[in-house]
Formats: sequence, C-alpha cells, structure tokens
Amino acid sequence: MRNLLVIQAILVLLGVAVSFFYLADEGILPAAYGGAVAIANTILLSRRLDSAGEMATENPEGGVLTLYLGVIQRFVFVLVMFGVGMGVLKLLPPPMLGTFAVAQLAFMLFGSKQAKLASEENASATKDASDDSNK
Repeated sequence: MRNLLVIQAILVLLGVAVSFFYLADEGILPAAYGGAVAIANTILLSRRLDSAGEMATENPEGGVLTLYLGVIQRFVFVLVMFGVGMGVLKLLPPPMLGTFAVAQLAFMLFGSKQAKLASEENASATKDASDDSNK
C-alpha cells in the first residue's frame, strides 16, 4: 500500500504543477485538495481492508459486511469532501476533479496489478501444497 501512496503523491504533485501551469495560483489549491481527497480515500480503504481481514478469520460474513460498509463510507466521504471543496471553499472544479481522477486512476491500475500478483501467488501456493500432499 505504501508504494501506491507514493505513486499517488507523485501524480498529485504533477497535477498541481499542471494546474499551476494552466491556471497560475488559482489552480494550486484545488488540485492539491482533489489529490488529498484521493489519498485519504486510499488510506480509508487500506484501514478497512486490514480490519476486514482480521474480522474474516473469526467471522467471514462480518468481514464482507465490513467491506460493504467501507465502500459506503468512502463514497460518502468523497461526496462530502467535494461538496465542501466546491460549495464552501469555492475551489475550481476542473483541477480538483482532474487531480482526483488521475490519482484514482493510479489506484485502479496499481490495485489491479496487485490483485493479479496476489492471485498468481495464491495459485502457486496452492499448487505447491497439492504437490507436497501427493508425495
């Protein structure tokens, strides 16, 4: 998860730089805000996955419920933060949403890569376990 946060932070900095280039000072804060929302969203997901993993060992249904609640929590969090950013703070929507989208894209790409690696490791471990039991 740390690698993902580093990648997201780099992309947020790039988004802030691009926003500064096109919008000058008006683009810095909205871009940083959108990136911060994306990073906070990733941290919320990481914490929820850890708690769901711990809970799933004792109660698998509780682990699944925890994941569903995490999805709702993150969705509401993002909506509220965008509402605060656009409504209360009067930040420009394009740099805020653009930086958020780029950081989330990194999350989707990195997450799918991690899931693929995890499934390959599980398949390898299962194969090794079955080979050991056949001997």
